[in-house]
Amino acid sequence: MKALRIFLVFPLSLLLLAGCGDNGDDAEVEGPDRRTLISTATVEVETVELIERTIGRISSSSAPSVNAEVTGRILEIHVEEGDNVSRGDLLLEIDPEPYELALASARTDIRRLEALIRSQERELERNRELLEEGFVTQSMFDSAEAEYENLSEQLESARVQVRNAERDLRNTSVTSPVDGAVDERMVSVGDYTQPGQTVFRLVSQDLLRVRLPFPETVSSRLEVGQAVRMRSPLSGNGEVESRISELRPALMGGSRAVEAIVNVENPGGWREGGSVNVDVVVASRENVVVPNQSVVQRPAGEVVYVIENGKAHAREVEVGIRRTSSIEILSGLEEGEEVAVDGAGFLSDGAEIRTSEE
Repeated sequence: MKALRIFLVFPLSLLLLAGCGDNGDDAEVEGPDRRTLISTATVEVETVELIERTIGRISSSSAPSVNAEVTGRILEIHVEEGDNVSRGDLLLEIDPEPYELALASARTDIRRLEALIRSQERELERNRELLEEGFVTQSMFDSAEAEYENLSEQLESARVQVRNAERDLRNTSVTSPVDGAVDERMVSVGDYTQPGQTVFRLVSQDLLRVRLPFPETVSSRLEVGQAVRMRSPLSGNGEVESRISELRPALMGGSRAVEAIVNVENPGGWREGGSVNVDVVVASRENVVVPNQSVVQRPAGEVVYVIENGKAHAREVEVGIRRTSSIEILSGLEEGEEVAVDGAGFLSDGAEIRTSEE
């Protein structure tokens, strides 16, 4: 057993001795790289926008009331509330019979008067010949001429009556004056209408008005003509651009406010009563920007680490507008300089750095 134990240890002793032996090489073993690993970006000039955000309310810029223009009993209604209609679509029908009879009577008067006028023309011509021959007096001729003129005036009046009767007959069919949707129906089949009575209220879905509420503190920054970008959460039409067309005083939560009005053509899918997310560009300027990670808070203030000759140098900066992924730098940096991005928070002034590319 003792011989076996020595045999097992002996090879291990040889290995230890071999490891302690001098192999004749004096190469130095390098230590760990203690430079801070970062990523960098080049300072660029971009258009920086000052945005005021709000939620806009969609309304129709055209909400006409459809009124009856004749008296009569409603025979049929062709649309219901919520239906989409196009200009000229038939909405309801009023009993046309009284107006068909009135039109027929007016046309009969025209035919009667035209026959009387033809007869009176012949009579007038005979009286003119007899007057020249001395068989009738001037007063008799004047009387015949006056009768002709009277019949001519009656004919013109009858023609006006025909046009009125034709118009009344057309108005027994009530049609839509615009492309839109039926917002409200005020009558039912069997009701009697009166001229001027509202029978439908429509809303146009083509031209829309978006109302943007803002607190009074923002009003000094708003102007007519400022660019507006709108997005509907329920529509897949993307971003719609327009401009402020009007500013109005308003009340919001019992406090004074301002309401911006934006007129826009319906991009499709927008409806009255809906809402949109709105960005109003109240200011725009060209300035240098850096990624958000580049700006680091230090006791002295906000700094950006500028990379020069493999080292990071802290530079105090004045920041402006903070965006989703970048920050505007008002002073302290120049276009084209290289700055630290990822890892900037671990740097100190004068620290040696290495980049991911290295």
